[in-house]
Amino acid sequence: MMRWFDGQGGHLEAKGVSPTGEVIPVPLHRHHVTLNILRIDVGLKYQFNSGWMLEAIVPYAIKAQEATVEKIEGYPITDTEMDAILRSRDNHHRSETYTGLQDGEVLLGYNAQGLLQKSDVLAARLGTTVPLGSTEANPWELGEKGLKHLHIQFGSGTFNPIAELSYRMRLYGGLTANVNLRGKFPFYANSKTYRGSRELTYMAGVQYRFTDWLSLHASYLGFYQSYAFWAGKQDINSGLRYSIASLGTTVRTPYDATLLLTVALPLQQETLYDDSNAFLDGTYAESDAFEFGPLVSLTVLHAF
Repeated sequence: MMRWFDGQGGHLEAKGVSPTGEVIPVPLHRHHVTLNILRIDVGLKYQFNSGWMLEAIVPYAIKAQEATVEKIEGYPITDTEMDAILRSRDNHHRSETYTGLQDGEVLLGYNAQGLLQKSDVLAARLGTTVPLGSTEANPWELGEKGLKHLHIQFGSGTFNPIAELSYRMRLYGGLTANVNLRGKFPFYANSKTYRGSRELTYMAGVQYRFTDWLSLHASYLGFYQSYAFWAGKQDINSGLRYSIASLGTTVRTPYDATLLLTVALPLQQETLYDDSNAFLDGTYAESDAFEFGPLVSLTVLHAF
């Protein structure tokens, strides 16, 4: 289970929607959006032998979005103009909660031990995403026509190859180090013309085991996301880089279950696209891309 708190995003806007549904000019204002996400992953892993395993993951997400309009000093707005602004806001962003399955994963993995030292482990996994999550029509085309749309998607609508490589080794006593590299590689568009971003995740961390049932871990995670595309044209709000630091604990319970609790804080985030039009004289500090807030993750492992 993962809980992401108070993602903040927004952009300047100078368009509204008339009572008849036409896009019309209005005074400059700002759409501000807050997003909270709760994600629950159900995973099953089958161990064929000491080396080979098969893993499947099915995620379910709850995404709560809150959208407001902010007036900007020096740009007075009449009641009629505000009505047009609110109609436009509700076309683009609404205060609603969305729920559903997200794209799942199926992975075949292999573990090799004793490469550089007796207790180290090199693990490789290959697989694909499974398009379980809902997808949306091109929001940019709908927005230009003054039609209601949704930017939040629960899936990509495509099978996307996944490759992952990780290595763990003991440093001293109960102290171990681990590194991980994972990539996702969409290569075709779905039926609604959307082709998702390529993604690269890299992580390095350490873990210290105090006892057989208690350990602490700390890590650094970096993430790169390339541009996505609609009908072969670049999604103007795609492309992202960010980094996160995390600290957590692992507890083995007497009930054949292991609990992993992790708290993560964002260190840095930047968009690959030009979002300079989202700012006004330094007054506003966020763009269309949601700025990450704190993240809390709880994992329960049980062997059958």
